[in-house]
Amino acid sequence: MDEQKSPLPATQTPQTPQASARQTRAIISTVVIIALTVAVIGGFAALANRLSSARGTNSANGPSANAASSDQGVLLGGTPAPNFTLTDQTGATVTLDSLKGKPTVFTFFDSVCPHTDCSLMAQYINFTAQDLGAEANQVNWVALSLNPWHDTQQSVDAFISNQKLSPHLTYLMGSEAQLQPLWDEFHMQSIEQANGIVIHTTGVYLLDSQTHELVFLDEGFDPHVLSNDVLLALTKGDSAFAGQQGAQTSNAVTAIHSVDGMQVTLTSAPGQYGTYDFTVLLQTANGEAIPNATVALDLTMPSMAMQPVHVDLQPLAPASTGAYRASGVLSMKGQWTVTVTITPQGATQPSVTIFSFNAKY
Repeated sequence: MDEQKSPLPATQTPQTPQASARQTRAIISTVVIIALTVAVIGGFAALANRLSSARGTNSANGPSANAASSDQGVLLGGTPAPNFTLTDQTGATVTLDSLKGKPTVFTFFDSVCPHTDCSLMAQYINFTAQDLGAEANQVNWVALSLNPWHDTQQSVDAFISNQKLSPHLTYLMGSEAQLQPLWDEFHMQSIEQANGIVIHTTGVYLLDSQTHELVFLDEGFDPHVLSNDVLLALTKGDSAFAGQQGAQTSNAVTAIHSVDGMQVTLTSAPGQYGTYDFTVLLQTANGEAIPNATVALDLTMPSMAMQPVHVDLQPLAPASTGAYRASGVLSMKGQWTVTVTITPQGATQPSVTIFSFNAKY
């Protein structure tokens, strides 16, 4: 997906694609989480409709190995996956090296998740495995726990049984101290609230047989896309996506409001790993940049009962442009309300204006 980038400083040497991808991922991992409830019936109906309409494009023997990743996949350029040593739901030790030899579908679950994102992801994994047919046995199916506070061997077994997961799933478990660095590396967020309910993001990575990251697919992906990608990894290995460009999107939304003599321009643009980039441009009524302001966003989804999620924006260099930016993880498509709070330098009271946009990926 497209990502706005500032020009490299004259003293900075260009990075390799792998290093650039890792730098982008590091930026993403520092931002905000928004994990929400999805309507179960609507979610499964949308999935069923998508699968029904796509079935006609595939052969009776499954997806075509010649199909490239669709616009829902983010190509990662073979970045090495983070190393780990954890235990699975049977108590067996699992390491990153133990996954070598087969491509790996790597996702993220909370076995006691009260929302529907984990249930939907489980069904997306099911449909992907069904689409692959016998080839599914040539793949590692792995999930990393997002709930070290409540995941147990018993709850994981119950989750796998209740979701009727068809591929053999290795469910990696550990303490918060063990899992937090891996969440950071994989750009997942998981927070235990005071009421004990965990809010989190999710997604799925495809690793090649040497555990290099090939593709990331955000929650809500088309299972046919993942099954096609898996077949490419099976047939072409680490060169499966050589020469291909990352997915692009034109779903950016820009709106302009006037408040207290200022012109406020908000641009909301999909980024990588299920993120959204938010850029606020502050100008006077005469079009002059307003630097050195304090700018923050509060994001809510009108259709959901949720507390606003607060995001502080940072000035883009050079600060004299009056542009401020932050990236946030949106775990759900749909209508969002963005409250922008601005405190210009020297002001005693903030100015507030409210935008809305429809999140798309």
